[in-house]
Amino acid sequence: MILHNRSMHVRLSLVVSLLALSAGLPARANMVDQIIRSKCLDAVNAEIKSSGKPAPAGMSDYTCDCVVQEFKKGNSISQASGTCKQRAVTKYGV
Repeated sequence: MILHNRSMHVRLSLVVSLLALSAGLPARANMVDQIIRSKCLDAVNAEIKSSGKPAPAGMSDYTCDCVVQEFKKGNSISQASGTCKQRAVTKYGV
């Protein structure tokens, strides 16, 4: 469900890679977090819309906050999205 779209992974990875090159300042880190969260929410909402089912309240925010935190721990976007998708499925029973 979460960030499952391959093109979203590629675009998000490219954005993160470019920002990582110029990282080092706290403002850059916050910007990266915001970009990851924004792209994650776009992907989650698109996947929910395509499923035709309503998402449980708070699921998108929970999932994307998780993705940002996992990325900060050093996981790739792909790893973070997989981990967080499983956590969301468990937490929300979807």
